[in-house]
Amino acid sequence: MVNGFNLEKIMTFFNYIFWFFMGNVLFWFCNLPMVLFFLFIGFQNVLIYLPLFLASCILFAPAFTALLYTMGKLLRNKDINIFSDYFKSYKDNFIQSFFLGIVLLLFILILYFNISFFKTLDIGIYLTPFFVVILSLLLLSIPYIFILLSRYKMKSINLLKTSIILIISKPLVTISNIIVFLFCLMLFEIKPSYAALFIATIFSFLLMFVNKHLLNSLENKK
Repeated sequence: MVNGFNLEKIMTFFNYIFWFFMGNVLFWFCNLPMVLFFLFIGFQNVLIYLPLFLASCILFAPAFTALLYTMGKLLRNKDINIFSDYFKSYKDNFIQSFFLGIVLLLFILILYFNISFFKTLDIGIYLTPFFVVILSLLLLSIPYIFILLSRYKMKSINLLKTSIILIISKPLVTISNIIVFLFCLMLFEIKPSYAALFIATIFSFLLMFVNKHLLNSLENKK
């Protein structure tokens, strides 16, 4: 009885290793432009070549949405078919997530250029903080946008509105999202070769975990 229980726990552990590894592989496979950026330019040069990095993120949104969907299902059901679940969400949400991603990338690029331009002017002391706040809100909204998209059918404008509301109305969840990002960034900085094998899946799983109660509360309100 005890041996059977231990064997089941071991099998579950290895299932999670497999799901996390393959989820990461699928994410990067669907994100080849970003992979090429990291290979030939490097993670440490993201800020130096920010416009080029943003261009390499063109396929990020569909891949990220699919991974969030898969990790959310794993949290709920404790079991997934990593290939069929990932590509189901990728196919179902591709068009909406792709165009949402393009809009977000364009806004980030415009705000980046505005900040770079106005900080060189005298008037920039008033305008630069405004653009920094807008950029910060935009970046903080990204996890909410794609978490909601991975779970619900919503119009893009409603996704944006709801995400901005959640940033302000759910400060603890927003802070948790920031902590998850910083934690994964720290892992990547400490052991990049090992972290690269699982980092996208770990990030998505932790995001879905810290947003679990939020999603449940939204589900109950429907």
